[in-house]
Amino acid sequence: MAVLDDKIQEEIFRLENLAYERFQENKIDEYFKLSEEAWSLYPEPKNNWNEAYNSAMYIVNVCFSIKDYDRAKKWLNEMINVNNNLHQSDEELAHYIGKYHFDTGNYEEALMRFKEVVQEAGFRYFEDEDPKYLDFYRNPEKYMQ
Repeated sequence: MAVLDDKIQEEIFRLENLAYERFQENKIDEYFKLSEEAWSLYPEPKNNWNEAYNSAMYIVNVCFSIKDYDRAKKWLNEMINVNNNLHQSDEELAHYIGKYHFDTGNYEEALMRFKEVVQEAGFRYFEDEDPKYLDFYRNPEKYMQ
C-alpha cells in the first residue's frame, strides 16, 4: 500500500464531506457527483490505496440506505478490487457482500458470507447494523422458505 499525497487526500476529504452534506440535504444526485469526483482523484491503480476502499464503502453505505442496489454493486466491486490487492478488510468486506446478497434476496449467498464473517471475526460486524442481518443469520429458515 502506498501513501497518498497529503494534498490529494485533503481534496478527497473535502469532496467527501461536501458529498455527505448533500446527502443529508437529500440532494442524492449531487452526493454521487461529488463522491465520484473524489474517487477520480485517486491515482491509478486505484486498488493501491486503502483510502479508496473507505471511499467506496461510504458510497455503498449510502446506496444501501436509499436501496440503490445496482449502484451499490458497482461500488462494492470497487471495495473488492481494493481489498483483493491489499487484504486489509477481508471480514468486513465479506459482511458487506453478505448484506448486499441479503438485501437483494440471495439468501443462500448471504448466509454463506455471514457464516464466513462469524467464523473469522465473531459477531462484531453485526453490532452497529440493522438487526435484520443478525436475525437472518440466527434464523435463516424464516427468510429462506
